Amino acid sequence: MRNSHSTCRSVAIGGFCRTVRLAVVALTAVVLVVGGGAYATQVEWTDPISCRYKIGFDPKKYDAARVLNTADFVFATRSVLHFPIPQTHMPYGASSIGAYREACSRHADLLRSMPLVDLPGLVSFRDLKIEQLEDWCEFGTALIRGHLGDIAALRAFEPSAPHCARYVDALEGQTASKRVWQELVVSYCENNSRPEECRARFLSAEGRPDEAERIRVDVLTYGWQNCSTRYLKTGNSVSRRADLMQAQLLDTFRKRFRMKRAPCAD
Repeated sequence: MRNSHSTCRSVAIGGFCRTVRLAVVALTAVVLVVGGGAYATQVEWTDPISCRYKIGFDPKKYDAARVLNTADFVFATRSVLHFPIPQTHMPYGASSIGAYREACSRHADLLRSMPLVDLPGLVSFRDLKIEQLEDWCEFGTALIRGHLGDIAALRAFEPSAPHCARYVDALEGQTASKRVWQELVVSYCENNSRPEECRARFLSAEGRPDEAERIRVDVLTYGWQNCSTRYLKTGNSVSRRADLMQAQLLDTFRKRFRMKRAPCAD
């Protein structure tokens, strides 16, 4: 869910990185080199930890833009596999739902239309990422609706409904929300490096004029949201399958193309 890139903001925060930009980057980085009596082509590419590579390939077999796009796709760079974050849309009130759904739709279009090299298993991996995206966006939509007061949307989110109902009950007033909140604070702060300070920070809401609202937000965020993410396709066995597929694609890409790394940035 965390994204940080240079000249354009990630789709996760509303500014959409266009596919066109990927192609332009690829084409401007193309150089021809002579090796073994034949011409080869190289593109320059930067990985997620700012290491620069030259990727060599046969221009008669591969398109430069597709090679660079595929590197971005299988190495998860340039926000390609980072999904839109619902929290960035919440400040916009009722319009945030439509804006978030639109961001999700654009990202799905990007995944479907991105020109890629034909690697074994890449189509299946792309389909699985789209499946994860759709699941994630349903979760994000429910979360936004919950923040806007539509608690029924949280209960209707099927992947986590059997597991996270106690937080929905508290938000609806069927159970004592403060008791649920207090138990949540204790369990959440147990793994904090400074558990006493963590508990004190949460419990400072008690007695304040906005106590009820702060409790509501905590139960929704640290309760239902954190509980639900365990049952998403980005956080369960589907995610582990996607990680395995991605690892296999990385190995295939490295074997298919010559990658020479320059010194990494500090």
